[in-house]
Amino acid sequence: MVTESLEKGYSKEEEYFYRMNKALIDKKRKELDTQQEGQAALETQASYWMKCPKCGGKMAEIELAGIKVDRCGGCEGIYFDHGELEILMESQEPKGFLGAMKRLFR
Repeated sequence: MVTESLEKGYSKEEEYFYRMNKALIDKKRKELDTQQEGQAALETQASYWMKCPKCGGKMAEIELAGIKVDRCGGCEGIYFDHGELEILMESQEPKGFLGAMKRLFR
């Protein structure tokens, strides 16, 4: 389109503004695409955030032995986030069979 405009006698000034507008439109398009991708990621996360992996029920955070764990309101399942089980195991010295197994593998 720029070459056609130049052939018809349009000035360098019009070519400059055409390129500036095109660059601005491209920049805004990229910003909008990035924003839409972020929004889509949030919507995807919202569909499964704090849902029980077993029954799909709504989960809530509760405190158990000083650690926040997720508990399902439907099936009453308790689920740990990454590292929470290890923290619980370190804070509670197992007794009986589990204690013997832990001492055995130290």
